[in-house]
Amino acid sequence: MTAYAAHIARVCKIEDIEIASHSTGGRAYRRTRRIKIRPVKSAITYAIALHEIGHILGAGQSGTRLDKEVGAWVWAISHATEWTEAMSTKMRGCLESYLRKVARSPHMKQPGPDHPIYKLTQRG
Repeated sequence: MTAYAAHIARVCKIEDIEIASHSTGGRAYRRTRRIKIRPVKSAITYAIALHEIGHILGAGQSGTRLDKEVGAWVWAISHATEWTEAMSTKMRGCLESYLRKVARSPHMKQPGPDHPIYKLTQRG
């Protein structure tokens, strides 16, 4: 697990991203190049850290909130030293929660049938 933490520290140092401690989940601040994450001690916290970095470095910086979430997860998968089933399970849970939020909100648009979220959540 220390390899995961070292990888996150290395990426953040190279990309000039500040790491701040956070008690739950994670947050990314693109303009100030700062992420708030729990200490990286497991595959799950590693995946979340990569996802937050993906919000800063990934291609998905435009579009809906759902598009940005998908883009950050795609970046995380492609830049991980390994991607485990536990990481995939966490990612699917996070993305499913966004799909539920979209379904409940009259102001959010349901993604089209070809949206990449369905491949990531294994719905498509």
